[in-house]
Amino acid sequence: MIDLLGGTLLILGSAVVLVGGFGLLRLPDCFSRLHAAGVIDTLGAWLVLLGLLVLSTSIIVAFKVLLLIILFYFLSPVNSHGLSRTALKSGLRPFTDKPS
Repeated sequence: MIDLLGGTLLILGSAVVLVGGFGLLRLPDCFSRLHAAGVIDTLGAWLVLLGLLVLSTSIIVAFKVLLLIILFYFLSPVNSHGLSRTALKSGLRPFTDKPS
C-alpha cells in the first residue's frame, strides 16, 4: 500500500512538472511563465518530494526530504515574488489585450 501511495505521488508530481514545462514554453510573457514555474516549484516538487518521503526506508533520508519540503515551502514564493518584482523594476510589463 505504501509503494502504491508513493508511486502515485511521484507520478502526479511528474505530471504537474510536465504540464508546467509546457506552460513555460507556451505562455506569452515573463509573468505568465513565472506563474508556470511557480506551479512547478510548489505543487510538482512537493508531490515528488512527498512521494520520496513515503518511499524512504531510512529515518535520516526521510528527515532530509522533510527539510527539503520545508525549504521549498518558504523559498518558492519568495523566489517568485523576487523575480516578478525585478522584472517589473527592469521595465517589463504584463501582457494584456488592452493597448498601453
